[in-house]
Amino acid sequence: MEGRSRPLDAIVSPARSVHHPTAGANKPADRLSKLLVTTLERDDVLLSRPAAGVDPELLALPAPARGRRLATLTLMAACAAAALAMLASLRADVAYFFADDRAQAVGEAVDLDPRALSPNTYVTLEGTPMASTRVTYERVLGDRFAVFPLAGQRRVLVQVPADDGFENRASARREFSGRLVTVGQLGSRFGAVERTLERMDVPVSSETYVLLADEPPGSYVWALLLAALCALVVLLDVFLLLRWFRPIRLESA
Repeated sequence: MEGRSRPLDAIVSPARSVHHPTAGANKPADRLSKLLVTTLERDDVLLSRPAAGVDPELLALPAPARGRRLATLTLMAACAAAALAMLASLRADVAYFFADDRAQAVGEAVDLDPRALSPNTYVTLEGTPMASTRVTYERVLGDRFAVFPLAGQRRVLVQVPADDGFENRASARREFSGRLVTVGQLGSRFGAVERTLERMDVPVSSETYVLLADEPPGSYVWALLLAALCALVVLLDVFLLLRWFRPIRLESA
């Protein structure tokens, strides 16, 4: 028995030494693992402990589609750009609204010196209408106007409303008061009239003056209101765009 038996020390193998790292060895890894928070974990934290003033149900809603969000931003930017363009086109009209409401007498058309005239002013001009070179046109909104030069010169045209009976009044009228502008300031809306006058041997250039008769500064209140509306649209769009891209600060409750 003694020869067959093996000592207990021979059966039990010696204990292996196991290396236990120190407690501070994994601190950098622990800090890194705390920073690597997945999106799901972040959402769970927000839903379980929402920030002050944030509705958890609102946070749980899916994000809007990226295509619709891009379309909304594009539309807002386009509206702001269109409003800015409208504001730019209304500058002269708004400036005329604030002009002096007392008409400046510039005298007879035949003695007129174009270099002494100032565009976008309220003036009174005297002269005899030339009915043979009169052009009548209609605007988009249905208003009709007649344009004609005054006898003895080709530097200034006169535009009057072409309502019922205007022919008799225009032929007997020699004094016209209104807004003095150039053809260039009227832009494309005067293009058809310009081409028609040129076919009638009446030279017209961008520097030719047009007296918009019976249009005092007070009649341009519409321009001020429209400019205010455009400015409101621009400010509202800019505010919404800034609010859209402003980062949200989440504060724990």
